[in-house]
Amino acid sequence: MERYFPFQSDPLPYSYVALMPRCDANTLYYHHDDFYAKAVYELNNLVVRHRLTQLSLRQLLSEDINLPTAQLDRLRNAAGAVYSHQLYFDGISCKAGQPPFNRLTEAIVTTYGSMPAFQQLLREAADSIIGSGWVWLAAEGNKGIHIATTENNEVISLDSLTPILLLDMWEHAYLTMDHFNRAGYVDAWFSLINWSAAEQRYLSALGANG
Repeated sequence: MERYFPFQSDPLPYSYVALMPRCDANTLYYHHDDFYAKAVYELNNLVVRHRLTQLSLRQLLSEDINLPTAQLDRLRNAAGAVYSHQLYFDGISCKAGQPPFNRLTEAIVTTYGSMPAFQQLLREAADSIIGSGWVWLAAEGNKGIHIATTENNEVISLDSLTPILLLDMWEHAYLTMDHFNRAGYVDAWFSLINWSAAEQRYLSALGANG
């Protein structure tokens, strides 16, 4: 469902302690109720200031907007943070487990050889980010799936790609629990992927029904 002004932070679909021991309650609270909520607040202020309240969240990220570069960068950063965090939190399940067999995991194994090989590529992608950013698994319609990285709060091209999985590589997501062990954080996140939600996004990208 598309989002329009006033933008709101989605409530967590699980409790603050539900992800322990893979993520502690304090980290999850500050990530969701502080960083994410502040991005929503800033985005609402910016769209009002620039008289862009008629645009959807996706339009704010993908359409040409006539603003000075510095102001446009700030707007895109806030919109990207809101969009990405919504996908990130929605993509996590409080029940750890092995990936199921479905259309998405079948595509992952076909593309990358095996789930362990895919997980290793996610680790490498996360480690390649200098500073902060995001790791994406995206579908290009029925043309296949791709791992991509973006810096800061940039998003992938939403006109041609559908995000399937999204991993937050900002330090506030993992530093408290995993310090600088990025690989350990990636593995913890991988064990908590909401494969059902990811499958629905993949089927939507294919133009199929759930």
